[in-house]
Amino acid sequence: MSEKNRQKPAGPLDGLKVVDLTRMLPGPFGTMLLADLGADVIVVEQPSGPALGPRRKNFYVDRNKRSMALNLKDERARKILYRLVADADVFVEGFRPGVTERLEIDYPTLKRTNPGLIYCSISGYGQDGPDRLRVGHDLNYAATAGLLHLNGRKDTGPVIFATQVSDIAGGGMLSAFSIMAALYHRQQTGNGQHIDVSMTDGALALNPLAFLEYSNAGKAPVRQGYRNLGATPCYNIYRTKDDEYITIGALEPKFWATLCRLLDREDLIDRKEDTSGETVETLQSIFATRTRAEWDRLLDDKEVCYAPVLDMEEVCSNRQYVYRKMIHEEIDVDGTRSVQAGVVPRFSMTPGTLRRLPSRPGQHSREILSEQGLDQSTIDNLEKEGVVKSNTDA
Repeated sequence: MSEKNRQKPAGPLDGLKVVDLTRMLPGPFGTMLLADLGADVIVVEQPSGPALGPRRKNFYVDRNKRSMALNLKDERARKILYRLVADADVFVEGFRPGVTERLEIDYPTLKRTNPGLIYCSISGYGQDGPDRLRVGHDLNYAATAGLLHLNGRKDTGPVIFATQVSDIAGGGMLSAFSIMAALYHRQQTGNGQHIDVSMTDGALALNPLAFLEYSNAGKAPVRQGYRNLGATPCYNIYRTKDDEYITIGALEPKFWATLCRLLDREDLIDRKEDTSGETVETLQSIFATRTRAEWDRLLDDKEVCYAPVLDMEEVCSNRQYVYRKMIHEEIDVDGTRSVQAGVVPRFSMTPGTLRRLPSRPGQHSREILSEQGLDQSTIDNLEKEGVVKSNTDA
């Protein structure tokens, strides 16, 4: 990411200031979405000790952000944070409930500094309720929300998701969405507010089909492997001759009929919704007769809702992603390689940008402190006394 690129318009959120105290994955993913669209995201990190999450130099959720390191147990560091928050639009934290009160950086405290502040708390189980202090991670939240119960086969038990659904969708994306909604409300009323993002709540909201079946059947849906919620002959995953996999999503009758004709099995046209397992087994036998490449040649340009199951190497060379410039490979000055997904979504007039590689903890401490009006001598003393830390090494 060249200096020239950094001078381009940052995106639709250019001018928005976000102070980010989150760690792990949910909060950083959410603030990355804001940073990608132009927000000035200042990550406040601890000056020493082990990182509180996957803080890797090439971990792209840390891109487009500035980092400063503050020891918030020191009153002087908190005063610096208060100055940062005084003109900020958004404050995001991911501590367990009660920690911000002890650090004196809770919403009532910061609201006195900035009444219009949007304060977003991301936690596993929410800010209230009997489980508010319960420890957990993505897997636990998915289990509590019923997502894991339906994922996998009846005979093998629940299967862990390949990506962090509760963290990313139930936490990160939901926090970014809710922050934008709160900013719109502030634009209309002038009022800031506190947002309580519970990843367990967010995961629960990702389960509409299970709720639908539970409502209609009056009993809990059961885990059935390929016959899980939504899985039918026309909507399933099939193994090919070379032990690769393809997907069929022919929900509409016209797409299903086209597929059946291409397979020379018009007798299956009326069995699109068969839940007995017989039609699925028939298709399993058919798709096992050819390699994935052979099915690509037959089905790729046909209107049957077909797609092969790609691994990450194939994803990064996928023609659609390449055309839309959705895969970026960046090399830092020390040679660190970072392969990243591009900015989403696209804006016609104010597109988001990739302006900064993932920063090192404390990389921008001096820059940010100078912007707050502190002179170099004061910054030197604060660093010497462990209140702040800077990291300008490549």
